[in-house]
Amino acid sequence: MLKKEILFLWDGENWNPNGDMLRENAPRLDEETGVAEATDVRIKRTIRDELMKQEGEDVIFIKEYKRDENTLDCKTAIRENLINIKQDKGALEAEILRRFLDIRAFGGVLPISDKEEMKKDKEITTAGVHFTGPVQFRMSKSLHKVHMQHIKGTGAFASNYSQTDSAKQKQQATFREEDFLSYALFATYGIMDNHSAKKTGFSEEDAQKIIDALWYGTKNLTSRSKMGQTPRFMLIVTYKDDTFAGDLNNSIDFIGKKDDEAIRSINEYSIDFSRLKAKLARYGDVIAKIEYYVDFDFEQNHQEQFESSWIKIER
Repeated sequence: MLKKEILFLWDGENWNPNGDMLRENAPRLDEETGVAEATDVRIKRTIRDELMKQEGEDVIFIKEYKRDENTLDCKTAIRENLINIKQDKGALEAEILRRFLDIRAFGGVLPISDKEEMKKDKEITTAGVHFTGPVQFRMSKSLHKVHMQHIKGTGAFASNYSQTDSAKQKQQATFREEDFLSYALFATYGIMDNHSAKKTGFSEEDAQKIIDALWYGTKNLTSRSKMGQTPRFMLIVTYKDDTFAGDLNNSIDFIGKKDDEAIRSINEYSIDFSRLKAKLARYGDVIAKIEYYVDFDFEQNHQEQFESSWIKIER
């Protein structure tokens, strides 16, 4: 696989792109700058969920495993997948990489066995395996300050609900409080490293699947908190060698038509690609190709900025 860089712009309205469990699942914010954030874990989960829809659950290792009402740990998940843990470490690593696309892409630290089990069964010689994945994403940030809404509501269900006593009904009703972003446009930066790809067996075909899953998976997330999020633009830069431009997400400029926190739609700002195009021009000799996905509305607002040499992906 050749080295690649990804710049991905995506947005949503009245949504929670990535809840913070330490703040009662409110959207993640950088308190100093007022911009919203989404972790690389959220991005990778989007990709994994879409890959399971398109390729089947068997290609993904990091997912929820349940037995009855219990969530299984990694060591048990290894066994649920019928992986032979008694083979030598090299063969064990090869089997995991061959079977699971997400491990080939993102890597991982997977415990296999513990000291007690290894003492009892001398055929088990591997305590754990570690893979450095070629596909990595930076923390995603909104390109503008965001407005947070706090919503209060009542739930439909309560224990021992009275059918006739209105006073008891009010006392017994459940209450729900949630935080949502009114609107946010995010920039995600990712890289696919050719050297790590060789070590995990990550191929050009795998890369295409990951890129497609990020684009379509972002749109296909239809949970209540993610409903309406939309992939707007994705630029994929493929290089001939190890050289790469870097920092693509900080090489574009957000130009709002009103105050940041008042923005509510894609038509209330524009993105200036001038600095990005100048940066990529400096690396023109080592760039093999530049491809892009684009949403219809984003294309209508920005197509005059797209270089004729960029290849539009339509699949």
